[in-house]
Amino acid sequence: MWHMSMTVERRVQADRGTVWRTMSDLDRWAEMVPTVTEISRVDGGTGPVTVGSRFRVRQPGLMPATYEITDWRPDEGFTWVARSAGVRTRADHWLRSDGAAVRLRLGIEWTGAGARLVRLLYGSRTRRFLKQEAAAFARLAERPAGER
Repeated sequence: MWHMSMTVERRVQADRGTVWRTMSDLDRWAEMVPTVTEISRVDGGTGPVTVGSRFRVRQPGLMPATYEITDWRPDEGFTWVARSAGVRTRADHWLRSDGAAVRLRLGIEWTGAGARLVRLLYGSRTRRFLKQEAAAFARLAERPAGER
């Protein structure tokens, strides 16, 4: 079985709660980050996101995927997982204190028989998407409170 992963880190000049509120507002990702064109809850829910919440995500140049939250820790981060033929995709979104700032860590891991092919086909686009997402979350969290 193949295992492929990549991560991107970015220092954000904002408090942890502000970065978390931005990053965890999954229902608004299509408005906030350039890498998501559409996101909707599969379970039809509108309440708080929890472990088991599922989202259908469309991204430019990629097939739509359904992600399920497998780990949800307010003010710390979350992990969600999508499955397709021969590949399991795990995406991590975590925060840690870094002095007066926050270190944002975004990662993706592909496992399964098709992981190597996915990395070859989508690796550079995925790294670019991770960097764009980190930049968007940082920009939004660093804006003055009245502009968020």
